[in-house]
Amino acid sequence: MDERYDSEASSPQAIGRKVLSYEETYRCPACASGELSAIALMDIFACDFCRHMFSANLENQSVHLADSLQPMGWQWNGWRWQTAQQSDTAAVVIWAFTLGLTLAPVGIIALSNYVFPPLDSTGFPHMWTALTLGSHSTISIWLLAEYYRWPWYISSRIRLNRLRERLFSSDDA
Repeated sequence: MDERYDSEASSPQAIGRKVLSYEETYRCPACASGELSAIALMDIFACDFCRHMFSANLENQSVHLADSLQPMGWQWNGWRWQTAQQSDTAAVVIWAFTLGLTLAPVGIIALSNYVFPPLDSTGFPHMWTALTLGSHSTISIWLLAEYYRWPWYISSRIRLNRLRERLFSSDDA
């Protein structure tokens, strides 16, 4: 009945988790499309898809985006990356702004439709309210994706840029 904590049995190697090391490759935490691999003669990882560079802290099992002004970090748990928790007051401002940007115009339109109902029974007020909600929600999601740099957003931006370069590049040589 007396089970003791066995540190060897709970080590990442015993459970099947991969330890963060420069000899392995990992999925990129920034774009989730490329692979991180170590650059020769440097203690740094680079992604082969989004081309970001990451400084690694092997003791803490974490990487930090080295080529960006915005401090982004991820913790390796043995299977996947988790966003490193950082106290950031800008996140509260971004969330408050996006909620206000989404709810205030929709609330104004819905309130005006309630206070001043249309004369005919058309679906235009409901359609206008839904269109406002959809467009402002899209803008808010874009702002949040720019701030948090979600992998699906980053990889789609990279793919669109590559497509645009391929379509509009001048090969008149």
